[in-house]
Amino acid sequence: MVEAIKIGNKTLVMDGKILSLFRRGSLLRQMYYGGYEDFDGANGGVWKKYINIPIKTVPLEYAQYLIEIDDTNVSVYNVEGTLKAQSSIASEFWSLVRSDGFDIRVFDHLFNQLWFWVEMFDYTNKKAKIWVRLPENSEELNIAFGNEKAYESSYDDPNQVFEFFDDFEDGVLSSEYVTFGEGGKEANGVLTLKDTDSSFDAVFLNRLLDYNHVVYARVYARDLEAFQNRILQQDPSVNKNFYRAYFDAGETRINKNVNGTWSSLVSLAWQPSLNTWFIERIVVDITGGEIRFEFPEYGKSLSLTETLNWTSGYFGFGVYQADIDIDYWFIEKLADPVTFDTPKILEF
Repeated sequence: MVEAIKIGNKTLVMDGKILSLFRRGSLLRQMYYGGYEDFDGANGGVWKKYINIPIKTVPLEYAQYLIEIDDTNVSVYNVEGTLKAQSSIASEFWSLVRSDGFDIRVFDHLFNQLWFWVEMFDYTNKKAKIWVRLPENSEELNIAFGNEKAYESSYDDPNQVFEFFDDFEDGVLSSEYVTFGEGGKEANGVLTLKDTDSSFDAVFLNRLLDYNHVVYARVYARDLEAFQNRILQQDPSVNKNFYRAYFDAGETRINKNVNGTWSSLVSLAWQPSLNTWFIERIVVDITGGEIRFEFPEYGKSLSLTETLNWTSGYFGFGVYQADIDIDYWFIEKLADPVTFDTPKILEF
């Protein structure tokens, strides 16, 4: 038996256990008694609840956002690490989500599934980081959970979320890189750069980065002496005309090389701890004339504001008398077109 109820300019259609909401003939939502079952990998189960993050300013362009969930809060951040929305609703998430996180799904206001990547999921300590590629014209950002039968989602794909992504899991350095000196070695899920002969060894992404962007990397350092992140390098085959964010002699620095001449710009008498993983984030705002070298776990940052002379460039990792591993790194578009409302938990 099919029943229809008119509610203003919307129509609610009840067909068996399916509820469908239409507006002017267009399907807005489809809900199921007892849960939702139409996401990929349902495996005969249903999703019981979802984190609903309403959008107050509808984006006119796509952007990437990070949702962090700890034992108390659900928090939304932009690519620069600015808090956009937060609510103390996490306990309900952890009470229903699978211990492996395989039931996580991300979707918009029309129940279209969105690309996402689970950077970290620690069920025991109740910590999760979920990156989302939010399309233009999205009116909601939602995260489903609570399907104990679900398979891992095919939408959990960082290559679809970011502008570039590499986790070095295939054991072969991508053809998108060019190397200098001894380059780097990809093995056991990491890229290792280790200078053994006092030469400059580097790996460059062979792709022009001529847009405002953020570089995000997870790094492990056994020795940080002259570990470099080279940015806005006009031509990686020529060792000049570039900015670099790097570590040297117990300091963290940003400086530049113009036609072979070095200029020291900003520095901080601090370095990340050795023999531990840390996150580094480099914000490159070509339009605004700013480079920021940031360490969110330590609350440390360097900022350089000046006219960036080059409108196109490459990015690369390099070492001189250093020994580091890179677990993964990715590039995000520097964009924040969304204003979010307070997150809440809803039932399907």
